Amino acid sequence: MDFRVLGPVRLQVRGQAVAIGEPRRQAVLAVLLFEAGRTVGVDLLIDRVWGESPPEQVRRSLQAHITRIRRALEQADPGGARVTRDPGGYRLVARPDQVDVFRFRRLLREHPADVASLDAALELWEGEPLAGLRGDWAERTRRTLRQEYTAAIVAWADAKIRDGDAAATLTRLAELTDEHPLQEPAAAALMRALYAVGRGADALTHYERILRALREELGADPGPELAAVHEAVLRHDLPTAGAAAVPVPAQLPADVAAFTGRAGVLAELDRLADGTGEEPVLVCLTGTAGAGKTATAVHWGHRVRDRFPDGQLYLDLCGYAPGEPMRSSDALAALLSALLPEGTRMPPGQAERAARFRTEVASRRMLVLLDNAATLEQIRPLLPGTHTCAVVVTSRDSLAGLVALHGAHRVDVDRLSEADAACLLRRLIGTRVDAEPEATAELAERCVRLPLTLRLAAELAVSRPATPLSRLVGELRAAQQTLKLLSSGGDQRAAVRAVFSWSLRQLDEDTIRAFALLGRYPAPVFDSYSLAALTGSSFDEARGPLDALVRAHLVHPAGADRYGMHDLLKAYAAEIESDEPAALDRVYGYYLATIAAAMDRLYPGEANRRPSVVSPESAMPALDDADSARDWLDAELPTVQALAPAGRPEHAVTLSALLFRYLDGHHETAALAVHGHAIKAARAIGDRVAEADALVAVGGLHMQAGRAAPAASDMWAAYALFGEAGNPLGQARALGNLGMIEESAGRYRPAADYYTRALALFNRLGDLTGQAHQLTRLGTVEARIDRREEGYEHLRRAMALHRKAGHRFGEAWVKIGLGELAANEGGPADSCRLHAEAAALFGSLGHRGSEAWAIDGLGRAEALDGRPVDAAAHHRQALDLFRRHGGRDGESWALNGLGEACLACGYPDTAGANHAEALAVATRCGCHEQIARAHRGLARVASDPETVRDHYERAIARYAELGLPAAECTKTELAESNVSCSWAEGSPGATIRGPRRTCRSGPARNRTCRCRP
Repeated sequence: MDFRVLGPVRLQVRGQAVAIGEPRRQAVLAVLLFEAGRTVGVDLLIDRVWGESPPEQVRRSLQAHITRIRRALEQADPGGARVTRDPGGYRLVARPDQVDVFRFRRLLREHPADVASLDAALELWEGEPLAGLRGDWAERTRRTLRQEYTAAIVAWADAKIRDGDAAATLTRLAELTDEHPLQEPAAAALMRALYAVGRGADALTHYERILRALREELGADPGPELAAVHEAVLRHDLPTAGAAAVPVPAQLPADVAAFTGRAGVLAELDRLADGTGEEPVLVCLTGTAGAGKTATAVHWGHRVRDRFPDGQLYLDLCGYAPGEPMRSSDALAALLSALLPEGTRMPPGQAERAARFRTEVASRRMLVLLDNAATLEQIRPLLPGTHTCAVVVTSRDSLAGLVALHGAHRVDVDRLSEADAACLLRRLIGTRVDAEPEATAELAERCVRLPLTLRLAAELAVSRPATPLSRLVGELRAAQQTLKLLSSGGDQRAAVRAVFSWSLRQLDEDTIRAFALLGRYPAPVFDSYSLAALTGSSFDEARGPLDALVRAHLVHPAGADRYGMHDLLKAYAAEIESDEPAALDRVYGYYLATIAAAMDRLYPGEANRRPSVVSPESAMPALDDADSARDWLDAELPTVQALAPAGRPEHAVTLSALLFRYLDGHHETAALAVHGHAIKAARAIGDRVAEADALVAVGGLHMQAGRAAPAASDMWAAYALFGEAGNPLGQARALGNLGMIEESAGRYRPAADYYTRALALFNRLGDLTGQAHQLTRLGTVEARIDRREEGYEHLRRAMALHRKAGHRFGEAWVKIGLGELAANEGGPADSCRLHAEAAALFGSLGHRGSEAWAIDGLGRAEALDGRPVDAAAHHRQALDLFRRHGGRDGESWALNGLGEACLACGYPDTAGANHAEALAVATRCGCHEQIARAHRGLARVASDPETVRDHYERAIARYAELGLPAAECTKTELAESNVSCSWAEGSPGATIRGPRRTCRSGPARNRTCRCRP
């Protein structure tokens, strides 16, 4: 027996069609089919089939249709599928594999990248689903099924493209995009297929078509996926055959051992999740602390993970932790980190992150578990915008606004039933509970039938196998009576605290002390080293209390040598009197010293620029090389971010100063948090120098993100504070950074002035590291304004100083400057070598943003050497690094370089697209030289004389404003083109004719000048 809804509603038995009857009867059967195996209420059936205005005799009509459906099923296959009458409704008894829509979904869920399975899934479609059926429910269901069909075709096409058979997808994708012109996933798939068969120009044409349609119909631009495909086509950097499937996040914590009960809650979650894709699925699990909300949500998530083939996201929002709840912007950053390709630049603001998150999950079937939420305001930005995701929120709050405003379904997680509590104790303790049923029942009641306290009590029972349960219950009864007399809280709170207290009595003093100190530990996760520092013990001594706490279920594993504590336990631990104010100081001392050691491994040449740190009393992990140092910093960054606002102001200031170079160029979210806390801390203690140092760090972040105005504002504020504090060293640093802002804008002469002023201060102070940095930048900008001898001398001196200090980071930047000089002097081979060496050095240091500059310079050198294909590859690589690790100005450089390389390879349209994008990026971040370079590139590819003239004149004006030699070269290019110009000598409107030539900085090698493009 085979039921069909992916087309006309029909029934087939052994290949023969069985008549169902009129459309209304088909609709009744269809509703039962979509809910196969579940009871459908009579009112719901009527609403779905007849809508809001059913006839007076509708129940009699429904019963008549049910009777005829039963008769048809019985005649078609006696003993097969049947319709039963249940309390409150009807149920179709049939296997899921007997219904085509369930087979279709199973194939997509279990084999999302297998061509044969996807082919089989698509073959199940026989036209318009539920064809001939009318009504709101039928239309809504059709709409959902069409979305699934589109997703299936896209998945099938991507699989075919990966298998090298893109040509076979073109017809089906073209038909789909013609029928649904605003479906971005389908448009992106068609563009990938066209590109894979060598029709890149057609892919770009299709993009322009959907761009116009989106703007005209919706007033919107394409989303990130379609925009990314467009950019990749422009860069000739779109993976085709052999590309790896996109990994899916699987972030659910480990399932809870011996999970017991909650059958009603799990069934309700199952029922609600069945609507995923058809209507919003937003569930709020509410209940008291310790009731097992998280455990229930995680256990259910593991049960149904196959329903969400695109992944499961999990995030602890820390709504009831001792510290501040997680901010929505930080939560979005964490969620996006699991969805975006590794290293992709994080959107800067909360609104941008929320929009990107909604876009990323829009077409994915995902489970999103938001644990420990505090308020509606915290959750609202984290909600998907489509119906393809199921969202489960856990909270102690009822979150009435989530229910009222967003249609959430509240599901209460109450105490366990008496039977379930006893069952859990039996699973944890064993057969002893059978021998003492009364003691078991009382133990469950004394634990308020909360899973958290039941597990603690069970662990105590297991640790004392010779003690009867009745005796243990007596001890707990006495402890609760004492706390009830002392507590002003309710009975339940007193009972819970009594269980905690009773658990601790079984532990030794060192373990109790460690537990109490962890209540004051400001980060959500700790390891053996941080516990040793907290307790003031050795690493080996700390392992004993830690193992005891784990065995007692007072802390839980959270990764490799990572541990966490339930927030209820942490709150109780914080109540325990512990007269050790130095404990947190020891933790900060450990982290500051280990960070300093890691930074010395990574950036030894700058050790004298970082604050000195006292060696800690406790053990530190071995950081034997730069890789282990970087791995430790990466792993500990979330903990460090949590520590920054929680300690003494001096701690926040020192953290910022130590981490400056590590955070420079990446980890923007963490960097803004760490340096922002340092600014507040410095102001609180009146430390103007520390405040200025942190302002320099934040200004650097603004500069890398292309926000020149706030960057300059922070640097000038820092310069003033350094001046007030009588700190010329800080003033020199601020001046150097102001020079970098000018350099980024392409204003090299003002930049050189700032570098010269900073260098004079560093010389007066005898600061060799500062001298080396300023000489590096000064020499580089001098190379760009044709001061070659001065530039070479300054770079030679900088290299000597960097090598003397062992500062490989500085050496790499000198090599970039020397590479530019070599290119300007007609030595492209030397330029290629120097840039390649710089890229390798930056790569070994893990500084990807700087590596991007070296690779982009390598591309420019290869273009001069007559290797435009190699140049294009390196410009694409640099562009990818800039986009992943920050550097908006760098993006404009790489895009312009890619445009010049594409023109040299014979692709003027693609070259123009890259220059146009470079112009937009450079305009947004104020990179004036790259604005001129983009105009020059656009002039070279334009065919209309007016457009050619306009772009050339804009480039010339901008180059001249900057005082760059390229202005004269660009004038020559225009003079040799067949267009008129307004600036020609002696006659503003003169027409200058001659053979079209290109500057050597561009795509061809027949130019005579060596100006920068």
